[in-house]
Amino acid sequence: ITPNMLFRSYCTAAIAAMAATSPLAAAAAQSSSSVRGAAPEEVAANKQHRALAGATGKYLEQRVEYSEDAFQLADNPEPNVDRRLRELQGNSGNRGPPDGTGPKKLAAFELANGEILEVEGLTAEDEASLSSGDEIILPAEATMSGQKINVHGKPIGRPPNAGNRQGRKLATLTGDKTVVGVRVVTSCNDSTTSSEADLRNYIFDDAVNLAKQYKACSHDKLNIIKPAGGNTIASGNTALASNIVGGVLTVNINRCTTADADDSIMRNEITAAINSAFGVSNPTDIADHFMYCLPPGTFGGIAYAYMNSWMSLYKDDWCNYVSAQLHEVGHNLNFGHASEGTAEYGDQSGMMGFSYSQNDSPVMCFNAAKSVQSGWFSDKTVTIDPNNDAGSCYSGPLYGLDSYTSSPADANVLIQLLSTGTTNYHIGFNGKQGSNSGTVEHGNRVLITTQAATGASLKIANLGAGQSYTIANYDGSGRDVTIDVHFVSGSDHAVIEIMCGPALCSSDGQCDDNNVCTTNVCDGACNFFPISNCCGNGICEPGNGESFDLCFDDCADGPYDVTAPLCSSCYIQDGNMFEVKARDKNVAITTLATRTYAVGGASGTFGGEVWTKQGTMVGFETNMSAWTKIADVSFTSGSWQMLQFPEFDTPVQIAAGQTQSFYVTHKNGGKALWGGGGPVRNTLATEDDNLQMFHGYYNVYPFGGKGAGTWNGALTYMSDNGVTATLSPTPPPTPAPVNPPTPPPSPAPVNPPTSLPTSEPTNPPSPQPTNPPSPNPTAEPTNPSPTNVPTNPPTPLPTNPPSPNPTAEPTNPSPTNAPTNPPTAEPTNPPTPNPTNVPTNPPTPLPSSPPSPAPTNPPIAAVDKYICTKNAPLPATICADGSLAGGSCSNANAPDGCGKGGKVCWWSSCPGDGGGPPPTPTPPPPSPPTGGCPVCAATGGPCCGTCVDGGKPSGRGCFE
Repeated sequence: ITPNMLFRSYCTAAIAAMAATSPLAAAAAQSSSSVRGAAPEEVAANKQHRALAGATGKYLEQRVEYSEDAFQLADNPEPNVDRRLRELQGNSGNRGPPDGTGPKKLAAFELANGEILEVEGLTAEDEASLSSGDEIILPAEATMSGQKINVHGKPIGRPPNAGNRQGRKLATLTGDKTVVGVRVVTSCNDSTTSSEADLRNYIFDDAVNLAKQYKACSHDKLNIIKPAGGNTIASGNTALASNIVGGVLTVNINRCTTADADDSIMRNEITAAINSAFGVSNPTDIADHFMYCLPPGTFGGIAYAYMNSWMSLYKDDWCNYVSAQLHEVGHNLNFGHASEGTAEYGDQSGMMGFSYSQNDSPVMCFNAAKSVQSGWFSDKTVTIDPNNDAGSCYSGPLYGLDSYTSSPADANVLIQLLSTGTTNYHIGFNGKQGSNSGTVEHGNRVLITTQAATGASLKIANLGAGQSYTIANYDGSGRDVTIDVHFVSGSDHAVIEIMCGPALCSSDGQCDDNNVCTTNVCDGACNFFPISNCCGNGICEPGNGESFDLCFDDCADGPYDVTAPLCSSCYIQDGNMFEVKARDKNVAITTLATRTYAVGGASGTFGGEVWTKQGTMVGFETNMSAWTKIADVSFTSGSWQMLQFPEFDTPVQIAAGQTQSFYVTHKNGGKALWGGGGPVRNTLATEDDNLQMFHGYYNVYPFGGKGAGTWNGALTYMSDNGVTATLSPTPPPTPAPVNPPTPPPSPAPVNPPTSLPTSEPTNPPSPQPTNPPSPNPTAEPTNPSPTNVPTNPPTPLPTNPPSPNPTAEPTNPSPTNAPTNPPTAEPTNPPTPNPTNVPTNPPTPLPSSPPSPAPTNPPIAAVDKYICTKNAPLPATICADGSLAGGSCSNANAPDGCGKGGKVCWWSSCPGDGGGPPPTPTPPPPSPPTGGCPVCAATGGPCCGTCVDGGKPSGRGCFE
């Protein structure tokens, strides 16, 4: 589909029928002014070669695309529902036009009275420049034969006031649109199967139909309505049509579908009959759109429509099916097809993909590209220009289109990425609820589509929580744009981040990420490096006083969400109370969403409140003074929707192992949906790795009666990232193992050594011995200075008691890798309680005893350290502030061990004098015991939670 051409999606007859004759090629020639109701033989007699010099009308394009004989089941069909799909022809060897060229485009010409004829012989320039609905003038050389006009390669003219319009004009997609369904009866008593009452029900009145679904999908921006009274048939034309009653009329034509079935002839006869019966020059004098519901056998396809036009045609029962209705009228509104891969109709997330032979399903709307085009959500659509934006150019929730009304006022439901070319990128969350509850594929996922201003869209990615998609070399800029999905909150919204890559620059002053905790550096592209000791740099620094409760930005992982069990057979009441318990980490509830029911109608405006208290709710169900209100908002919403509260001003913190109670309630006409069925209060309703949610009570607003029930909703929370390491290896930081002696030792021994050494060491050394000394020490130390840390810590007490007199070699090696200083003749002061960092003075010329030949293990030259942050930090920052690599952060520059907040592990090899102690190997988890239950996977001690069946580890690390 070319974006600047008007077209109709046209469902053809079976392939065999197509090979024998094209429906349009077989059309009987007929004058644009011929009287409708003429017998077939009269039409045949009217065939002639005629000149149409200077005729004025509208340019259109039709496209032969489908065959009804091809069908398949959808990816996730509803139980017991035969979802029949229209399958694109030309994508496989056994389907498509006889010439094997794929779907065929046909230009068309609409006369002033609404008749539509095929056009041949257009120049390439005209095909490229003509737009949907353009007023054109046929050249003098144009001729007509049958239902075809040939312009013989001559340029199309334009009226003086038309200008040289490029691109497709956008149809009006807001306000009221009148629609008429047309039932057809032929002279052979063939007729549309549905009665007028049936059509009225299928188009306007039943549960899911054209009118109701456009209203729901547009959030009341577009209303499909029945024409008002006053359109009555002209005197003497009762044989041609009935009056329009409730948006439906019947048209009679003198044609038999079995003898000369051809939709191109029949549609023009219907148009002429309407004009004649009502005394109008064009059906659009009566209504904005007409749906011609043709009798069975008229054509072998399903349905087709004209872009930026008023007419759509359906094969019999396909006029009843909501997906065909929205699809074809969507073409009238300038919506192109929704493609995926090579399948032009392959995007089954919305109505512009395949259609389905079901009256009231699937209940779904349109993809992000069509929704941006519609303009219905312009106030909650954010536009990003990755060619000028840098770094994190979007971070936050993206709500589903059904949550447009219920989401916060500053929320977004659509994102458009601008491009320097003709095709933009569109991002939306395909929330599977409400008006989109029946989306056929990729429900509750983030979908990315491309599309020009109008025309066909292409779905290029669908993402769940923890997944990402990168648009490499965006617009040829050499920069990548990455869309990350951090988590998905049920069917309401997803939290995403878009990284637009570094901005090009020539000076540091051109770089600013609006973060005081980063240093802006230009090296041809903008880079942002974290500043140490700054809350907001993405690094949790406990040594700087940062913690989970004081610096969320750096010390919290998430956000995460946990959803309560949702009822299918539900009860309603004002609100619900329930308890939440933090497991092994501190958590903080930042917001929540609750499932609602609008009393007395499909939608309404009402209030919602959230209250909380520490500890249990038991005994406080009617005691308002025990609770604190943390949210009070107003919603406009329909029933069965998930209402998202704005983020709380202060997150509700729950310490590890502690319980917090919540009360979520509606007021002023709204009700909470809750699950019954006898759940016992405070039995487990759901849980994840960080918290547990329990069954609770339903309540009468504000703090009235209660009864057992399960809240329907979802909590959003952050968890403590568990950072315990400070900026340096130990508190207080020491660069090396020991502290200096109180006074420095003399440069040489003052007196000979004492007859006996001190009775015991100054302090017990570290828990494990280094290694026994070698039998023959060397004359001098193998290394002049100590290593960063002892290669193996010494034992708490000397391995052997000291000898009564000094021996030729030490009974135990010194705690450091090399001697710090030889002892003085007499201790100048009692030894200090802790060893020194480094020797304050070089050792005396001769040690009291020669040291061992070499350290027991080679010194550590460097260690790997890491930091969890979004942007790459300087190596010096990693070495100063980071933690030892390994364990939870096992892969460089990957999200391992950094939670789900979009941070990754940045590694650096740090020098031995500042790298801290070497990583300690993590012991393997204990094997499941052969008997008994349970043990903790981390320690082998008593288990921290309840065992699971079957000897498998639970989420809390227990075995049985």
